Amino acid sequence: MTLFYFGSTAAKHPSCTFRAMKEEIAIRIRMARLTKSLSQENVATELGLTNAAYSNIERGVTDITVSRLFQIANILDKDPIELLGLETLANIGEDDLVYKNAMGEQIILLSQQIAELQARIKQLEEVKGK
Repeated sequence: MTLFYFGSTAAKHPSCTFRAMKEEIAIRIRMARLTKSLSQENVATELGLTNAAYSNIERGVTDITVSRLFQIANILDKDPIELLGLETLANIGEDDLVYKNAMGEQIILLSQQIAELQARIKQLEEVKGK
């Protein structure tokens, strides 16, 4: 089980997180293209898009599909994981996953115990109030 935590602002405003992620992906795509010394026109042509349509992808205006992300990654000789900015997650070793899963299980158990204790406290308070 993998959990992703987005800060409290993101939790209240999910669109902020989505927008920021979309902009980050667009920046990574642009940087990868520039590193390969390709123009937007070169990439747009390979994708079968107009220059304006491709420009919208690099500016984060257009929502990118998974298939389009893979096409762009292929053209730029990049792993789609890198363009998503998830390479650190991709490099997590098996031992790390075992540890994180064990910690996740402990958190779940502790949360259940806390809920049970809170329910017991409520019962005791009700008995005391009678």
